[in-house]
Amino acid sequence: MDFYAAVDVSLETMNICVVDGDGNVGREAKLETDPDAIELFLAEWGIHLKRVGLEAFCYSASRFTALAEKGLPMICIENRHAKAALNAILNKTHRNDANGIAQMMRTGWLRAVLGKSESAQTLRALLVGRNTMLGKVLNRENMIRGLLRPFGLKVGEISVGHFDARVRDLLPGKKELEAIVAPLLDARNSMRLQLAKLHRMVLTATRSDSAVRRMMTGAGVGALVALTFRATVDNPARFKRSTNVGVHCGLTPRRFNPARPTRSAASPNAAMS
Repeated sequence: MDFYAAVDVSLETMNICVVDGDGNVGREAKLETDPDAIELFLAEWGIHLKRVGLEAFCYSASRFTALAEKGLPMICIENRHAKAALNAILNKTHRNDANGIAQMMRTGWLRAVLGKSESAQTLRALLVGRNTMLGKVLNRENMIRGLLRPFGLKVGEISVGHFDARVRDLLPGKKELEAIVAPLLDARNSMRLQLAKLHRMVLTATRSDSAVRRMMTGAGVGALVALTFRATVDNPARFKRSTNVGVHCGLTPRRFNPARPTRSAASPNAAMS
């Protein structure tokens, strides 16, 4: 008989449930988030496990990869579908969620999602970290500009490298204001240095990936755009057709986009021409 298992992930522990082909619970357990412990727990049904379900979660990617490398038939399910199915459970607990996911594995009423590779997750972390640091630096610079305006001091348009000198040139004669702004400038300069380190890491990742370099040969495609696309797609083999990639990224074909009418809709005489 085939068995189906589910793992409900939480911050510190995991609830596991195994059911048979008739939906009867074979075994349940609450374990620490350790892939080795889960593999040992499921070893009893090893050759009979048909599917092992895991709900998409911020901690699911690493667990999914670790368990899949151990040979378990892992399936990561879309969390919105899982939520819709699990809402029918009266008592919402991690134990009951694991049972519900196991029943989804048994019935096959699920939509599997891709578990991103560790390299794609690392690349995404780099891009998010750089973007966040850039936003913090710009916010700090705009805050300094705002602090100076009530005193009639205008920084104006200035390059990144001359921002610090320009602000300090405006401060002589205002000792109290200078004492306030100087620490902010020091913090801004430190953040700029860290941003430069992250940007160099982005350029290094660009040079080491041949696919990214090929994408950059297209007009208007730079390192950030190419790396973002690389991290989003990860494994191209998961798309049956290249046109599905645009849909995955949220792009809508022109014929289905109400914001861009077709020729016949845009001009009443278009159909006659």
